[in-house]
Amino acid sequence: MTISYRALITLLTPLIFIYLWLRGRRAPHYRQRWRERLALQSVPVQARDGIVIHCVSVGETVAARALIEAILQHYPQLPITLTAMTPTAAELARKLFGDRVHHCYLPIDTHAAMRRFIDKFAPRCLIILETELWPNLLAHAKNYGSKVIVVNARLSAKSLKTYQRFNWLLGSIWSALDLVICQNSDTERRFRELGVQQQHTLVRGNLKFDCQVPTSTINAAKMWRTELGRPIIVAASTHQGEDEIILAAFEQIVSEIPTALLIIVPRHPERFSQVAELAQQHFKMLTRSSGAPVAPTDQVLIGDTMGELLFWYAAADLAFVGGSLINRGGHNPLEPIAAKTPILSGRHVFNFQQLYDRLHEVNGVRYVADAQQLSAASLQLLQQPMQGQSMVAAASNEFSNEQGATAQVLADIQLLFPVLENRLARTLKMIKTCSPTPATEIWFDDSLAAAVNNDYFEPNYWRKHDKIIGSATGRASAWFIQHEPQDMLLRHYYRGGLVGKFNRDRFAREAIITSRAMAEFALLLQLRELDLPVPQPIAARYQRASFWGYRADILVAVIADAQDLFKVLCQRQLTPAQWCLVGATIRRLHQCGVYHSDLNCHNLMLDNADKVWIVDFDKCGFRSAGQWQQANLQRLLRSLLKEQAKAESAEQLFHWQQTTDWPELMRGYQGN
Repeated sequence: MTISYRALITLLTPLIFIYLWLRGRRAPHYRQRWRERLALQSVPVQARDGIVIHCVSVGETVAARALIEAILQHYPQLPITLTAMTPTAAELARKLFGDRVHHCYLPIDTHAAMRRFIDKFAPRCLIILETELWPNLLAHAKNYGSKVIVVNARLSAKSLKTYQRFNWLLGSIWSALDLVICQNSDTERRFRELGVQQQHTLVRGNLKFDCQVPTSTINAAKMWRTELGRPIIVAASTHQGEDEIILAAFEQIVSEIPTALLIIVPRHPERFSQVAELAQQHFKMLTRSSGAPVAPTDQVLIGDTMGELLFWYAAADLAFVGGSLINRGGHNPLEPIAAKTPILSGRHVFNFQQLYDRLHEVNGVRYVADAQQLSAASLQLLQQPMQGQSMVAAASNEFSNEQGATAQVLADIQLLFPVLENRLARTLKMIKTCSPTPATEIWFDDSLAAAVNNDYFEPNYWRKHDKIIGSATGRASAWFIQHEPQDMLLRHYYRGGLVGKFNRDRFAREAIITSRAMAEFALLLQLRELDLPVPQPIAARYQRASFWGYRADILVAVIADAQDLFKVLCQRQLTPAQWCLVGATIRRLHQCGVYHSDLNCHNLMLDNADKVWIVDFDKCGFRSAGQWQQANLQRLLRSLLKEQAKAESAEQLFHWQQTTDWPELMRGYQGN
């Protein structure tokens, strides 16, 4: 991404909002949820640290439906967020997946908006359908460390030339792609021409070929159709200029088959009322959204609800696929094929030309050009149903060998982004939140604390109930608390250094999800997923302070029968094998890319089984391999030397010798 692109998209942003406002005159939903267009909305913690799937509009959402269902099944511990650009896609996502996913608009691709988006959702994996490749989105996702995967990718020769022409503006966005799963070999070749390495591309076919109509939908459609007992024609995804032709054709149809029912499903919701008014001029009309049952006298039903198109296809005797009688390019014919419904179409199908060409070659589609041809073809199929069955069989057979892309794409995703092996691990998706006061937010794991309030973070509360069983000293006291099912350690966050002299415990305001206690809480969950020896987080509190800043507290599970390394060395000497275990544990941490900001002998613990634990992950996180790993080790060495010097000065024992013990630790760290 270039500076020129960042400047251009920033300048275009006001124009985008003007477009949304103007579009909102016909479709009011375009004037709603504008904060999401700039990633200014609040995001629930349960949507953080998971998988983000971007489906720009309805077509991509429908194509990805089976894949999204598979991801929900195979990644049950992670939150799934669906993003889109259009209100219709947002409504469809709500219909198809309900509260199993979080949904929001993908923000406008400005530097600031995409940075906020990535910071708020912290996605482990970003999955993009087809070719929605926004430079700022890709850059920030890559900088954060997210896996970036493009699935069902398609890239035409025309789009390739456009990308190449504007390469000076977009910059090296292709290096951000970890995997591009293409529909065909031509697309794969074009992505390689843009700079994507061959080892990062695969060809798996088109997800749309895996379109399946759920059994429940088929059964419900059959029941509805049986109850009506009427011939049914569905005109799906219609555009302005087509509805008049369709209604004119239906006038001829009902003159011969008076009981016929026409279902019109306009492509864009803003046209629902317009099409309803048009139908009402000639027929007795009913809208689906009214909730009223179809009466025997009703002739036209307007399908003005989202997420029911497969139902209409499954219920119909034949389907006209819109966008094809006018120069619009047509729409996907694979859904009516999946519903086993004969297809009629106009000839303007350039958006899906290859699919329609193949259907035409096997007599799997009937082309029509006007109202007369549409009525004639419809009457023939209604009066001779065997012809329709023959069309359905031919269409189904033509694409039967090309199914299976969904399973292959899922396997590719799992290879790059493995399913969590630790099935007992807790994730942010499972965490509860509460706000005892307007200035307070608490996160807690209800498997360890069924209900948490402000009292949980007050030592005096536990003291009154005689639950404090010990304390640990450092910059300030931490309290050991007796609790079922797990004893807890309560730690308040304090300022250090010179600042701590006049500001004991207030920190500058920041987003709750990145504040000190919450960041450590979330990090500990991730580290335990990796099976690293760290404490289990129980609860964390963010408390906005009066006038300025916030205060923070955290509760973690007590590590049973463990002492920090400093206390152990004050009592006894470690064996060479134990020093090796210390080094090996630090190596495991570093191999997972975990940076510890204060690795010292007080933050390493040893239990009765000689297991080494690492604690206190304030201001820590994941980093790429670098000099920080050696700096961590040097920080630990300095702390040991410091404590040794202090013990000698006080004429106390400290059982550590650099010449013998440090080499053993390094031997464990190096895996020798």
